[in-house]
Amino acid sequence: MFLYRKSVDATKGPLLKLIIIYSIPLIISTLIQSLFNAVDIAVLGNMADTNAVAAVGATTSIIHLILHTFVGLSAGSKLILARQIGMKDPISIRKTANTSLISAVFIGVIVAVIGIIYTPDFLRLTNCPDECFDGAVLYAKIYLCAAPIILLYNFGSAIITSSGDTQRPLYYIMAGGALNVVLNIILCLILPQKVMAVAIATVASQLLGAILVIARLCKMEGDCRLVPKELRFSLSAFGKILRYGAPIAFSSALYPLANLQIQSAINSFGVAATAGSSAATTVESIPSAFVTSFGTTSAVFVGQNLGANKPERVKKSFFACLLLSVLSSAIIGGLLYLSGEFWLSIIVDKDVDAISFGMIRMFYILLFYFVAGANNALSNTIQSYGYTSFSAVVSAFGVLGFRIIWMRFVYPHFETFDNLMLCFLVSWLIVLVANSTALAVIMIRYRKGIYKKI
Repeated sequence: MFLYRKSVDATKGPLLKLIIIYSIPLIISTLIQSLFNAVDIAVLGNMADTNAVAAVGATTSIIHLILHTFVGLSAGSKLILARQIGMKDPISIRKTANTSLISAVFIGVIVAVIGIIYTPDFLRLTNCPDECFDGAVLYAKIYLCAAPIILLYNFGSAIITSSGDTQRPLYYIMAGGALNVVLNIILCLILPQKVMAVAIATVASQLLGAILVIARLCKMEGDCRLVPKELRFSLSAFGKILRYGAPIAFSSALYPLANLQIQSAINSFGVAATAGSSAATTVESIPSAFVTSFGTTSAVFVGQNLGANKPERVKKSFFACLLLSVLSSAIIGGLLYLSGEFWLSIIVDKDVDAISFGMIRMFYILLFYFVAGANNALSNTIQSYGYTSFSAVVSAFGVLGFRIIWMRFVYPHFETFDNLMLCFLVSWLIVLVANSTALAVIMIRYRKGIYKKI
């Protein structure tokens, strides 16, 4: 079959075909992973009530802040491995892969402890509605208890995808997704506390994915293979992971941190606004899967070709991924907005007020998602060149700084839901200008033979 290939070597062969082969399994697996939360919300919307939907939705910013910040470290491992694979450096590859897995478990334990202790405080900061506060605390604590498992899956999957294999992670996500759906329904029928039921189902599916990823790492061929008795922690490798991953993690943290104040304002409109915004966010996961996947593809293809010293393929890899990311997000975002009421009614069970809030959010987010698509391809390419700190700087000023200013000086004069959502779009545009300018300078320097070594 055209799309069947166990692994992809980004440094050889027809580039566009390889990008498509690599990206499609990644898109599907990202979609399925995103749908974990969507299934939770959809099941709750039909088997519980709006408060239960709002409870899960209210945890989104908290979970992203506490957990997905550290998932950003896996991006550091991915770009380092991509460069080392392109350079064909087996010793460095093994050190990076082994250290990544050990770090995932250690960091995951810390994240779980922080989450269990401070989740109620974070939810209070966002003014989580009283009606769904207890459910939100319960869901977040159960979810965050699984942080070591989730991080182990993400770091392990990063190793597999960096080696050129995106198909097997897809199979593992499909297995986890199927388990999630089945357990959601069964546990919601058995347990009186529906929020607990969907949280347990999600954790179980993540556990299955982590087990399958580790099993694959033990069996795969090549330098990324996991040999348990040879598993060693390398301080130098960990230093590199932190050097390149920490700025990405910091950048990842700034987005949910910047959104805490916005989430608080959303919650102030009531349960319907929280539920509607949460439902719209679930729909947004569809174009987000394409954007994220083409960004990852850009990072791996650019990274491997930088390591192999193939400047023409570096440039072509970036522009191909940029075009695919922008086109896919523009088309899918537009189609989803036009059919928005249908999708929202499925999730919030035809709650008219919630659908109304959800459609406002979808107008400002989905119709302009191509801007996010461009930003993702640009930022991943900048990181592949080794300039990961730039992402942190852009996020600090273009996202966190701008959104704080907006909420402090603009929103108080026009306290409407539209004004809240407009904040997202304007900050995306600011980041787009910064990323475009930076990458243009970096590519000029690269053509002159000036770029960061890893």
